[in-house]
Amino acid sequence: MEIFLTILSGVAIFVIGQVFLKLVIEPVHRFRSTISDISYALVYYADIYSNPGVTGEDRETETKQKLRTLSSDLNAATYLIPKYDLVRHLFGLPHRDNIVKAVGLLIGLSNSLRASKFDRGTDNFNRYQQICINLNIYLPKEERPDESGS
Repeated sequence: MEIFLTILSGVAIFVIGQVFLKLVIEPVHRFRSTISDISYALVYYADIYSNPGVTGEDRETETKQKLRTLSSDLNAATYLIPKYDLVRHLFGLPHRDNIVKAVGLLIGLSNSLRASKFDRGTDNFNRYQQICINLNIYLPKEERPDESGS
């Protein structure tokens, strides 16, 4: 009987672990991976969103689509995490309000890539800064708004 209870408790612990893994750990990993992809895109496409209307329509279209996709992915990944407001403390995730702001800023960055006679480079740099701040993405000291004199 003792062996049966040992096996049963081992199976129960395994099942509980798998449920926690699938319902919490994997969605948190996907969420962090999305933030990582955003960080990458902000650096990779910086030349395009810093100089809208200069790099050519094909590159701007690619950048617009990538930024909008990342915005959507970030929004969706948030909803995969059950009890987000509780789980975020455990894993050090951004506050939900900051995610909503970052989603809007990414869409704004995407929308700003239309060729225009107005210089949007400064506005886009401010969006970049705010996206990083809201998602806890590292910003070099000279790019932080409170330390660069902006």
